[in-house]
Amino acid sequence: MSELTPKQARFVREYLIDLNPTQAAIRTGHSEKGADTAGPRLLEDPEIIGAIDAAKIGTM
Repeated sequence: MSELTPKQARFVREYLIDLNPTQAAIRTGHSEKGADTAGPRLLEDPEIIGAIDAAKIGTM
């Protein structure tokens, strides 16, 4: 597994706040206009999925 970029890592942290990919994308710096596609697209990335899963396991 390769490392996440800083922006991807921030998306993971922001996504875990409310599990809303669109809002996480906005808070990560994506435009509001494009966030509704950027957030869900980021959730399709295997590296991001792995980081989210690892974070969820670590908090349980």
